[in-house]
Amino acid sequence: MPELPEVETIARRLREVVVGKTITKVAVLREKSFLGSPTSLEGATITGISRRSKIIQFEFDRPEKMLVHLKMTGQLIYQDQNIRLGGGHPTADWVNELPSKYTRVILDLAGTTSSKNVQPTVTTASTAKLFFNDLRVFGWLKVMTDAEVEREFSLLGPDIIDPAVSAAYLFEKLHTRGIPIKQALMDNSVVAGVGNIYANDALHLAGIDPFRPAKSLSFAEVAKVYQATLHVVRTGIELGGATMHDYRHVDGFAGQYQTVVRTYGREGEPCLICGTPLLRKKQAGRSTFYCTICQK
Repeated sequence: MPELPEVETIARRLREVVVGKTITKVAVLREKSFLGSPTSLEGATITGISRRSKIIQFEFDRPEKMLVHLKMTGQLIYQDQNIRLGGGHPTADWVNELPSKYTRVILDLAGTTSSKNVQPTVTTASTAKLFFNDLRVFGWLKVMTDAEVEREFSLLGPDIIDPAVSAAYLFEKLHTRGIPIKQALMDNSVVAGVGNIYANDALHLAGIDPFRPAKSLSFAEVAKVYQATLHVVRTGIELGGATMHDYRHVDGFAGQYQTVVRTYGREGEPCLICGTPLLRKKQAGRSTFYCTICQK
């Protein structure tokens, strides 16, 4: 599942090539994947792309906004005659011909885009396409008003990288909670955007047992968890996120966080600190990777 660093990377990549372009057509190939009126976006020019938690927000030269949540297997892939880029769940659709059998929505785009940050630098005035692919059909695109967007985001805590989050904030949110610290750290109502890969690594870096009740952590321990989570998420953003499956070296898509991962996916491999083989256990339906020696 794409996590905050992966979604941030996708937003940054798309911002370089779609801002300034106009949506000429919206083709919905699966109704479940698109909520709202497709025709309401036709003729709209994209003025900005931002991210909140794991949600990408498209802004237009009109009141409507479009939110995109990739969920487990979603992808956003931009293509014109010069480049293909984007990201999301790694599958052959990154490199295969599009649309594919997993393409759920297609946005036709027209207009001129000049980007100095995408290699190679491109200027294109021809029609481009933005594909939303989703193998398991959990993801969605929603056309929303400002009020609806505000309600959607009101369910989320601040992003872990938001300046509003601090060790004191996190301690206040966690000190009465009896659920395991890893589950609490991944609760989007506490802090948004901390997924399984980064929660595993943050707790290893902080030296905290992922199964400990959140309320059992002292303020000093919560401060370690906060700083460790901030570090791994920021590192993930710098490295373009993680690509934990195949297609790790596809230009314009793959991230490199997996090259520095501390615990996730490393069951049986030596702990980077003490050399003890890492363990994996199921926790709330997710795999938890940890060291029995270094994490207390």
